[in-house]
Amino acid sequence: MRGLGALLVLAGSGMAWVLHRREATLAMRLGEALLEDLAVLRYHVCVCRDPLPEILGKRLDSGLGAERFWRPLLDRLGAEKSLASCWAEAAGALPPPLNRLLEPIGPLLAAGGGPAGRAIEETREELTGFIRAEHIRQVQSGRLSAALCLSGACLLILVLI
Repeated sequence: MRGLGALLVLAGSGMAWVLHRREATLAMRLGEALLEDLAVLRYHVCVCRDPLPEILGKRLDSGLGAERFWRPLLDRLGAEKSLASCWAEAAGALPPPLNRLLEPIGPLLAAGGGPAGRAIEETREELTGFIRAEHIRQVQSGRLSAALCLSGACLLILVLI
């Protein structure tokens, strides 16, 4: 019976670590998704000159980026607000620093062409730097949180036995 209790405590600790890691890596995973999506956006805005609602509805309609940024942006655009204000609202809902990185693109998208393309590329470069730094931080943080969860579970097992 004690062995089963110890196993349950360890399993609970492992699940707590998994949930913590999933939440802690959300900004990095979302940044990676948006990095790919911004390349698609740049191509369709600058080269194909497609309208933004069509891009959002057909090209950027799946994945984590769509769930957290592109669909809310498309919903806001349907309310007949300006593109800049809709973009600012959608970007403001993102976790930091993604909100700060994506916000400057909105006002330039309406113009299209060169300024929008340069802004998207600059944002992609900043996102790449953020993802690299966040990956390094997450590796170090993951080890620490795993050690804390495991040591906490072991201490609880020792106290309960």
